[in-house]
Amino acid sequence: MANFTGPPPGAIRNKPISSELQKVLSIAAQSAGIDTVVITSGGQDTLGEGTRRTGSTRHDRGRAADLQLVVQGTALAFTDHAAPATVLAFITAAAAAGATGIGAGVDYMGARTIHVGFGTSINDHQTLTWGAGGKSINAPQWLRDAAEAGWRTPAALAETVPAEPAAPGRYAVVARSGLKLRGGPGPDFGSEKTLALGTELTVTQFEGPGGNWACVDVEGDGVLDGYVFAPFLAALASSHQPGDVA
Repeated sequence: MANFTGPPPGAIRNKPISSELQKVLSIAAQSAGIDTVVITSGGQDTLGEGTRRTGSTRHDRGRAADLQLVVQGTALAFTDHAAPATVLAFITAAAAAGATGIGAGVDYMGARTIHVGFGTSINDHQTLTWGAGGKSINAPQWLRDAAEAGWRTPAALAETVPAEPAAPGRYAVVARSGLKLRGGPGPDFGSEKTLALGTELTVTQFEGPGGNWACVDVEGDGVLDGYVFAPFLAALASSHQPGDVA
């Protein structure tokens, strides 16, 4: 699970993001292998209900965030012509998980900051990308393509995030961009390997808050290899639980 920081107390938009947006960003970050999501601009006073606000109504009620994606201590950068695969994966996953407004561009908010959120109101469900000047015509082509890929299959990612696995057994990785294998039950433990989508493994036990971290044997040799984030595992239909008779 990715860590979240911000927004800065001194920012105009310094209010928390909504739980709905938090869920979207968490799913996207985990799917793309993001370590930390740095929110540089969060929620703001709703129009007509306060003065600590700026720009459009997209950030009202915490329904949008301007953010940076950090992997191994470095904020990922892009140009108007290309973006790292991890950034593309994050945008596609965010769109698939329900984000409807996504903006980025070097002349929009710089080479590292991305806007992700919903519409201008709770009734605005239009899907939209934009770039410099907040104009759709200026959206980088990579941004358009990545977002459209998610919007074309809006249910795909949600279907791959199952309920918390209930028991040890055989599972498969269902995170679109792979799942980090960590040295312990939590995001603070290092990761030297990413398990690809579809990787089958054996879960020996669930640990951590809510049982969200699975201790796994990847090689099938009875030796424990590490921990993965359990909500991105799906039980195999033919899985035998400990004590089952084959």
